[in-house]
Amino acid sequence: MIGLLNKLFHRGDADCNEVRKLSSDYLDEDLAPTKRSVIQAHLSNCGPCRAFVDTLASTIGLLSRIPKVSAPSAFHDSVMDRIKQEKK
Repeated sequence: MIGLLNKLFHRGDADCNEVRKLSSDYLDEDLAPTKRSVIQAHLSNCGPCRAFVDTLASTIGLLSRIPKVSAPSAFHDSVMDRIKQEKK
């Protein structure tokens, strides 16, 4: 009910749940310009959401610097064999 009231009274405004749900798309610049503007306006007025998006951006940045590790060559076959055994 609160979500409905927020949508009725804030019409085009984003709420905190929506901002958090769309934060990855926001950081990837994968939102329509109108939605991106609404989220930017929310972030300029909401410290907790700004902190959430900043933390997510930092985490993504850190994770992108971790060296990639390849699975052992027999890993795929081992997993597929186990799946087949568990289906029986």
